[in-house]
Amino acid sequence: MVNKTELCKKIMGIYPELGSCDRNLIINWDQKNNAWAVDFELKGEKIRHFLEDADASACMLDRQCVGMSIEFGQFL
Repeated sequence: MVNKTELCKKIMGIYPELGSCDRNLIINWDQKNNAWAVDFELKGEKIRHFLEDADASACMLDRQCVGMSIEFGQFL
């Protein structure tokens, strides 16, 4: 499973305008949804997005970040 600190750093590396880890970009494993819950505030709007572990893992291994990039890019 992906480490939440490393995942946050990876997201920040792709989209630094989303904020900073543990300040306005908070990531936790959501057991109920079996996915990473990514909470962030952007332009006064609070957003929660679920990121599948398989997508997060692929990106962390530098295999494919397209899915994650598309998902978070829509908020910018």
